[in-house]
Amino acid sequence: MTTSREANNFDILRIVFSWFVVISHSYFLNNDSISDPLAWLTGNYLIFSYIGVKGFFVISGYLIFHSLVRSNSVYEYLVKRVLRIFPGLIMALLLSLLAIYFIYPSKKTPFLFNPEIYTYFTDNVLLLRSHFNIPGVFEGLRSKAVNGSLWTIRFEFLCYLMLLLVFPIRKFKKPITLIIAIFLGCCILLPVFLPGWVHAVQRPIQLELLLELGSYFFMGSFLACFAWDEILFKKWAFACSLSMITLCILLKTDRIFLLVPLSFAIIHIGKKKSRMASWIHQTLGDPSYGMYLYAFPIQQLLIFALKPSTLLLLMASTLLSLFMGIMSWQCIEKQALGMKRYFLKGDKR
Repeated sequence: MTTSREANNFDILRIVFSWFVVISHSYFLNNDSISDPLAWLTGNYLIFSYIGVKGFFVISGYLIFHSLVRSNSVYEYLVKRVLRIFPGLIMALLLSLLAIYFIYPSKKTPFLFNPEIYTYFTDNVLLLRSHFNIPGVFEGLRSKAVNGSLWTIRFEFLCYLMLLLVFPIRKFKKPITLIIAIFLGCCILLPVFLPGWVHAVQRPIQLELLLELGSYFFMGSFLACFAWDEILFKKWAFACSLSMITLCILLKTDRIFLLVPLSFAIIHIGKKKSRMASWIHQTLGDPSYGMYLYAFPIQQLLIFALKPSTLLLLMASTLLSLFMGIMSWQCIEKQALGMKRYFLKGDKR
């Protein structure tokens, strides 16, 4: 996730996965009769946001693993991760609160004196807990959340920290592949053999969700352990992956069986190059994170103010969130990543 990374289809996939989340939320937040079109097509086996979120974690695991290997120190790795996540998140929270100010109920505690405003900001910035609601805001809507998408960021950042456990052996291919495989195995097997315990652990973080999302993150990291260009029969493996995904949908298997084929298919597509990917990389940059951050509050505001149809909500929120994603990348995220040279100047660790 550096600005100097070569253009490939990961640039397209991340925008597509952000849009998948926008699609599902458009149907859910507008209280539509179906979850989303993919749920209708697959008999409620899959929804677009499931593919979107899991796809993000696969790509993140793959790219962050390579970032870890390239890092000269733990400090460098953490600086890159903090600069990638937090500046965009902070600005999205501030702009969301600014928008909320104009619709905040006048009969409530004055906006600037309401402690919920400050705990909403600090909880989400510090990733302490998922803080969705501000009392009095979006009352009467299906969801009262200001931004119901932020919950995944805690889990992703924790995966970044867990990956640090292999930092001392990052240059040794076989040992690090084995350790990543063990991480992956724990994410898959613990819910199978200890489901009651996994479900019971809710604090300080929901273990069930951590293992579910972590399985996709570490599957991405596991695939990153191998030299992709040296893997034989990738086209055949990709075809088999698509067949397995189709079979899982038809047979309504447990979704854990999607882990390997879906992850392989995502990396296979992402590693390809295309003209569209080059254009996006050079022109738009990486608007996917900002798009993900802003889409939910944009949708809530549109529903609150205009009560649009689901199709109109989807179209409007897609365009507006893409615009905000581009602005976030160009004005905040890209600039923040450029600051790492100041933090890493003279770092020899």
